[in-house]
Order: sequence, then C-alpha cells, then structure tokens
Amino acid sequence: MNKTFRKACAKLHLWLGLLSGIVVFIVCITGCMYAFKDEITDATQPWRFVAPLEKEFLPPSRLLAIADSVMGGASATAITYGERSDAAWVDYYQPEAGMSTVFINPYSGQVLKSVVNHNGDFDFFRLVLSGHRTLWLPREIGSPIVGYSVLIFLITLITGVILWWPRSWTRKALVQRLTLKRPFTFSRLNFDLHNVAGFYAALVLAVLCFTGLIFSLNWFSRGVYSITSGGEELKPYVSPVSDTLQVVNRVTNPLDRLYTQLRLEEPAAKTFYFALPGQADGVYRVSVVHKRGSYYRTDNLFFDRYTLVSLKGAGPYAGKYTEASPADKFRRMNLEIHDGRIWGLPGKIIMFLASLTGASLPVTGFIIWYRKRCKR
Repeated sequence: MNKTFRKACAKLHLWLGLLSGIVVFIVCITGCMYAFKDEITDATQPWRFVAPLEKEFLPPSRLLAIADSVMGGASATAITYGERSDAAWVDYYQPEAGMSTVFINPYSGQVLKSVVNHNGDFDFFRLVLSGHRTLWLPREIGSPIVGYSVLIFLITLITGVILWWPRSWTRKALVQRLTLKRPFTFSRLNFDLHNVAGFYAALVLAVLCFTGLIFSLNWFSRGVYSITSGGEELKPYVSPVSDTLQVVNRVTNPLDRLYTQLRLEEPAAKTFYFALPGQADGVYRVSVVHKRGSYYRTDNLFFDRYTLVSLKGAGPYAGKYTEASPADKFRRMNLEIHDGRIWGLPGKIIMFLASLTGASLPVTGFIIWYRKRCKR
C-alpha cells in the first residue's frame, strides 16, 4: 500500500477521531445502557404479566371503562393487548400533564398498577435515549451534531482498517494484529485494545453507524431510500381521516367490533395496539405485531372510526408488512438492525459489545496520541 496514502489515512484518522471522540463516546455508551431496556423493564415490573387462563379477554370497552374510572374520567389515547400471559394496558397522554398508563388483568378487569409520569419526572431510560439521540440538546441542534459525528466516526473506522491492514500477510503479522500481546503493560494493552478490539468490532460498528445515520440525517435517510427503492422518493407519514359526514353505515361499539374482527383475522398475532381517535375525523390506528419483542413485521392499519372501513395511510411504515416494497421492508427493519433485536438476544449482545468497544476507541485513541505527544 502506498506510503503517502497510509500517511494521509493516519492524519485523517487522528484528527477526525479527536474531532468526534466525545460525541462518539456519549452515543456509544448510552447505546450500551439502552440495549437491554426491554429485558430490564420486564424483570423489574411484574405488573406487566398475569397468569394465563383458558378464557377470552374482556373487550376494549370494558377495559377502557375500568381505566377511565382510575384516571378520573380522562380520555384514553391507546389500548394494548398482548399474549395470554401479558397484562393489557391503557395509555393516557395530556400535553400539560404527561403520560400515564393503567395495567389491567385482561381476564378479570383487575387493575394491577397505574403508572403516572408527569412532565419533568425522572425516567432513566428516557434520559439515556435523549443523550443517545440528541446529546440532551434540542432535537434540531443535537440530532445533526450526533449525525455528523457518527458520519465522521464511520470514516475513522474505514481509515482505521486501512492502517490495521498488514503490509504482508504473514503468520507473524496476523498474530500481531489479531491478538493481545503479553506482558500486559498499560501502554501495550491500551494500544492493542484500540488496534485489535477495534478491528474485530469494525464491521458491526459500521452497521451501527449506517443504520443510526438513517435516523439522524434526513438527506442520508432520503438517499438510502432512493437507492434501495430504485429512485423513488421517501414519502412522509400521512394518516387518513374518517368520514364525518357518514351517517348511514355507522357501526355501534366500533372498537369492540374491530378488536373481534382483527382477532379472527390474525389469531397468531402477539400484540394488538389500538391508537384511539382524538378528533372527529380521527381514525383507529392499529398495529398488529406478529413476533414478540420484534416490531418490523408489524401491520400498521387504519380504520374509519364510524364505519370501520379500512383506509390507506402513506409512508414506509403504513400497511401490511407482507405487502410492503423491499425498500419499505428495509426501512422497517432499520431500528431492529441497529439494536440487534432482529437477530434475537444474541444480536443484542453483539451490538452491546460492539457499542462498548466503540465507546472505548476515542478513549484509547486519545491516550495513544497524548502519550506520543508527551514523548516529543
């Protein structure tokens, strides 16, 4: 490999690494902290589960009436049914008050727990996610900083692999680049953690960067969609509206009927999430989840609140997964590729370890640079 090219890569690697290091450390370490949120939540919140019974769940109207009585007559925004061992839960959101959730036994109607989160209340995982996405800054400021720092980090990964690449593929060269060397002095271990661990994690970190950039940078998101769709433009999310003038074909107890209808159509579904209409022309937005703990195969459906006529939304997440285009399917998968959930628990562990390594790279890299600088 050309010596001048390697020198240029080394300079680029150094200065881009120093430029993006602090942001990359925060993004990676918060990603690690958020990785097992679902598992931690399930383990620490027993009210999310019930003893499964061989009987039907209570209809939405019954559960909503119970939850409303707990919340003092406030209007619910959503209701969710899980599997037979899951509690049902009803969400309430008020801009001035915050989010509240009532967990109910779907067989008996017993209230298991009501969780009230006022605006400004401390929520550990919400704090972590805010740091991961925006560095705790306003979204319009923090998101681009995160996005461009991650883009710079992606370039440092590429230059890092170029610098790692052995000049000759001898056994000695490979052992030197693929293993930690003894004795484990601080200087030696720090260098090897940067060089060796960085190489092993590079491909996974590149996937994390690529999928993360789709969330952070709009131009990158649109560009990826255009490439994967063969030149089509990414459509914004658009919810349809109900026909407020329809008076002839109105359905009584529409939510109960919709719930029964979808249960019959999708008996193997794991979760049914019903977002309730809040305005006269609002619709029932229903998410039918087909795999527990995974959401990219979700069908996002819309129904007229008065007639239950199926309506069509717009955007890559609207409609049934099986009817989505390849580009829309990839877009739906993006989050679960990013956090590893698409490959189950092993995938989440791999992403966690890669992210932990990513957090260490700016630290070990800075130490290497600082020690060299001090020796001059």
